[in-house]
Amino acid sequence: AKKVVIHSFVFTYSMTNPQVTYWLENFEQRKTSLKRSELGPVTYTNLSGGTYYFNMEIHDPSGTGSRTYRIRIVKVHAVYELWWFKLLMVLLAVAVICLAVVRYVQKKTQKLMEKQREQKIFIDEMTEAFAKTIDMKDSYTNGHSMRVAKYTTILARELGCSEEDIDKYHNIALLHDIGKIGVDDKVLKKEGKLEDDEFKQIKSHTTLGYRVLKDISIMPELAIGAGAHHERPDGKGYPNGLKGDEIPFVAQIIAVADTFDAMYSDRPYRKRMNFDKVVSIIRDAAGTQLSSEVVDAFLRLVDKGYFRAPDDEGGGSTEDIDNIHKSFTRAKEVGAAALKALAEKQAAAAADVSAKATAEAPAEAAAEVSAEASTEAVAGENPNPAEKS
Repeated sequence: AKKVVIHSFVFTYSMTNPQVTYWLENFEQRKTSLKRSELGPVTYTNLSGGTYYFNMEIHDPSGTGSRTYRIRIVKVHAVYELWWFKLLMVLLAVAVICLAVVRYVQKKTQKLMEKQREQKIFIDEMTEAFAKTIDMKDSYTNGHSMRVAKYTTILARELGCSEEDIDKYHNIALLHDIGKIGVDDKVLKKEGKLEDDEFKQIKSHTTLGYRVLKDISIMPELAIGAGAHHERPDGKGYPNGLKGDEIPFVAQIIAVADTFDAMYSDRPYRKRMNFDKVVSIIRDAAGTQLSSEVVDAFLRLVDKGYFRAPDDEGGGSTEDIDNIHKSFTRAKEVGAAALKALAEKQAAAAADVSAKATAEAPAEAAAEVSAEASTEAVAGENPNPAEKS
């Protein structure tokens, strides 16, 4: 019941009107007093389940005493008043709150991840654009940065790197040659062997690249590949002469990818080298010029069929790089000498033709020219006939 109504009555055998006091124990502390004639039904609402006692005192008008009546009232607990129901409601409320928090966090996380994806796409696209700009600097190495990034990704995955690191290494490799933008075009595009000062300029591209990229806070690792991809495990690399594990791991990977592409791509002085010859050179460079761990991964991938171009049918030069450079230089020198001899021969032939034409000219024409010159000299128009002729 939502409420309790108590109908109380007082019967007397006299004409007196006694005072009545009542209260509901365990529900109210205040007592209500009134005359018997004023007594009516007493209503209590919002009683929770439990045991109550309705007390009624009747006071004798003559003041000789009073009498108390006590009635026990038990209200059954409603379902929502039971402890297990309250616990269930608390747990349900907690679950609802947790669900709301989870949904809120999911939405925030989804937005954050979407923003991160957009930033990653932007970074990847900007990095690729810079890589294309670098390759445009030298038409002979066009596509080099893209290929090195591709080989770096393959090697990193074979070496067990996480996908996050693989993506990062891809971008680092794309910009490994960004310092070449600051190298003189004449030096960068020179065909043949470089002079000492020219090679010094070429080597400076590592330091230049590091300086360009080191302040990019969103991906500070970008500068690593540009600055250290020409370091060697034996300490003979540049620019800092790092040894072994002092060389950042991504730079060790890029070094192998860069070396492979340098030999297995067309250059101004040669076509790409023979694939097996390239693999042999890289194998021999393990532990000195290149990281043994990365070279081992490279060789495993070669055995699995990676790196060989689809159009490679076994051709290509099998000479060492130094011999190729020497042959190219000798060919240039021979060609230059031949061109010089041909030019001298053509000049001599032209002189002979001119002399013969002069000797065979008609005597009358020569006399006429001489007479004109004398006349002009006398007239004062040309005091030096030799300047005219």
